[in-house]
Amino acid sequence: MLNYLMTLFREPLSFFDQAIYRIAAVLIGLCFHEFAHAYVAHRCGDDTAKQAGRMTVNPLAHLDPFGTILMFFCGFGYAKPVPVNPYRFRGNRVRADFLVSIAGICMNMILFLLFTLLTLVCSSFMWNPAVISRYGLTTLVSYRYNVIWSVISGSAMENFSDIIAVSWLVPVVRLSAYTALVNLNLAVFNLLPMPPLDGYHVFNDLIFRGRFQLSHNAFRIAMAAVLVLSASGVLGRIISMAVYPVQDFVLLPAKAIWG
Repeated sequence: MLNYLMTLFREPLSFFDQAIYRIAAVLIGLCFHEFAHAYVAHRCGDDTAKQAGRMTVNPLAHLDPFGTILMFFCGFGYAKPVPVNPYRFRGNRVRADFLVSIAGICMNMILFLLFTLLTLVCSSFMWNPAVISRYGLTTLVSYRYNVIWSVISGSAMENFSDIIAVSWLVPVVRLSAYTALVNLNLAVFNLLPMPPLDGYHVFNDLIFRGRFQLSHNAFRIAMAAVLVLSASGVLGRIISMAVYPVQDFVLLPAKAIWG
């Protein structure tokens, strides 16, 4: 968090340049995440979110004021949780709660796959063919190497201008790579079995069959704890441990095709 704020004072133009792409990527991830919750709840018989106007990808329906400020200035944020009434679910409530909880995570993983594919396709035209032939396309988009981080940070034209074949594709690859990264982070983050994250509900439904319940105050305290752990970078370090191997696995088919 401090790094983002320090950049604001040291390099304000760079900060706002980063903020544009960061906010766009986070908005895509959060809005589709919340839409997935609302849609699956609707399919399971609960129209609470639909009636509240939350079954949409319109950012205005999902943004939380404080969460949006954090998103802009601190590099992380959150949306308003989708209202769900489990007593309106049809059939098995535990099964329905599990499906609603896992829906947002699945949506983020789908977006991660789609934007990774878009990054690969656009990168195959953006980079010089000789560079792709030498290093392999998957190396150029891998989070394990500096090339894609240079693209995401906005310094690709400065650092790699001599090997970029199509310069107008740079911002496209930047946004798609950033959006893929954000959605993968959101999926892993929400899988953590901590209230009020989706992973808590998934874990509770699978292990305890939904019997483990927390009070409203307990959820508020847990939410504050999650924000503190996020701001301290603890959760970021935990999430980063999963990001690299997950992307490596997803890139295996692309590696067989493009090398």
